[in-house]
Amino acid sequence: MTKMGVECIFGIPGGANMPFYDALYDSDIRSYLMRHEQQAAHAAEGYAHVARKTAVCSGTSGPGATNLITGLVDAWMDSVPVLAITGQVVRAFMGTDAFQEADIVGMVLPHTKYAVTVMDSRRLVQEFVNAYTVAMMGRPGPTLLDIPRDVMQEEIDGVEDIKPEPIFVQTPPEPDVHSVMEAAKLIIDAEKPVILSGGGVIFSGATNEVLELAEFINAPIVTTTPGKSSVPEDHPLVLGVVGMHGRVESDMAIVDSDLVICVGTRLSDRAIGPPTEFEKNRKVIHIDIDASEFGKNVKPTVSLSGDAKQILRDLIDYIKHIAAKKPKSPLINRLREIGEAYDEFMLEQATSKITSWRAIWLLNKILPPDTVITTGVGQHQMWAQLFWKCKTPGSFISSSGLGTMGFGLPAAFGAKAAAPDRPVVNLDGDGSFLMTCQTLACISDYNLPVITVIFDNRSLGMVRQWQNMFYKQRYKDVEYTDRTDLVKLSEAFGVEGVRVESYEELEKVVKQAVRENTAVTIDLPVGKEEMVFPMVPPGKWLSEVKLPPGLELYGKVSSVHPA
Repeated sequence: MTKMGVECIFGIPGGANMPFYDALYDSDIRSYLMRHEQQAAHAAEGYAHVARKTAVCSGTSGPGATNLITGLVDAWMDSVPVLAITGQVVRAFMGTDAFQEADIVGMVLPHTKYAVTVMDSRRLVQEFVNAYTVAMMGRPGPTLLDIPRDVMQEEIDGVEDIKPEPIFVQTPPEPDVHSVMEAAKLIIDAEKPVILSGGGVIFSGATNEVLELAEFINAPIVTTTPGKSSVPEDHPLVLGVVGMHGRVESDMAIVDSDLVICVGTRLSDRAIGPPTEFEKNRKVIHIDIDASEFGKNVKPTVSLSGDAKQILRDLIDYIKHIAAKKPKSPLINRLREIGEAYDEFMLEQATSKITSWRAIWLLNKILPPDTVITTGVGQHQMWAQLFWKCKTPGSFISSSGLGTMGFGLPAAFGAKAAAPDRPVVNLDGDGSFLMTCQTLACISDYNLPVITVIFDNRSLGMVRQWQNMFYKQRYKDVEYTDRTDLVKLSEAFGVEGVRVESYEELEKVVKQAVRENTAVTIDLPVGKEEMVFPMVPPGKWLSEVKLPPGLELYGKVSSVHPA
């Protein structure tokens, strides 16, 4: 593990993985004792996002292993390189329903790149190298190594210079020259091209290439939620997140486009709406390391399989060789005016009382540009993608594909372990926070100063919003009547807790925590009546986006509807 570059693991020891932890005792690898295995997997995700390499988590057999599953599926959906090492009952007892026996490999196979039970100690190191390598190879994703306890205890010889087996070494395919030429022609001929930047841009390191292409063809850039920090959002061509709760100007950019250049994205329903509508009236260029994504949701006009950075480089060089730089389009200014009108309207609504969106807007102003943001899942997550403007690649970490409540706090812990010198802030909801709040004990134990801001609306806000809009306001099991004191809860775990009731207090507490490099949990009360807009109703096309009640954009853009 040390030779492969593993610096830390997140996990919990138990009977079946105890030999593994006994070996860690004599190693230089840092181990973080988590309070639940799900938190270990999410912490590994946060670490992998920031460190840009495979992160390791561990659990014992049976319940320890099954508790990791949610985090592994989350990593699968968002293409995050995580290796889980699980203990297993001794080989002689396998298949006998032994104490804490579970077929973890069978459970996770559909949601991992590779999962195996190591039955021969002579294969152990080789299988670790395979699993660790393939997690980061090609399209990143989770892997799992299940090791019976007696296999862990056997002596191993001859482990020098072991490399991954050939089947696990994936060289990205070279871009097809004819496809590059075809894509270039589409780009040159397009009158209203848009670049859709996904999470694959981050792990490919293709930020500069996306910006260079956009600047040469003067195309607006929109992002998916996983791709939110793939490009700096203070760049004049970057509009923001697209989709169900995306920026209205981003949604309209797609609606008005005649070509969408999709880079490192699986084109999920939450980002593009109905694929049949997305395919209408526009050409689609799809660039992805994973060729299985081509045609899965959207049938592209041209598909380019390979490393996004290399493909974009080839595409840019060819376009610059045969065409002149395109003039700036007035469409971009019009789209920016829409975004500015939305921001102005929303901020005007939030002066007399604390609202989630203005609080996030304020945090964006006062926190350093290299701050790492994690989120839970819910309304606060959507407000964050609307009002937090990322300036540093890979600095926005959220559970996008699986939508796992409780993701934010352990992911922040892992991110801080990877980047101890950068501020790490978890933006959370009270419902999401309470699912993994025990991570505060880890933050205290290991002195990893994470700042957590809880948007406390005493409800499951996103579910409540859907019940309001689509279920005739028949609210059921979405409001917390027995309110937990989140300040005392945080202090019980050893982390300072503060309840703030003004923007001035929020600014003061956050600035102090950053200045003194201390952990703090901020309980920020917001109204349960808050509703996140823009919103594209499920199953509807992006043009059917609903705006905040009272916001008028008619004349600026067509086909938008008030909520």
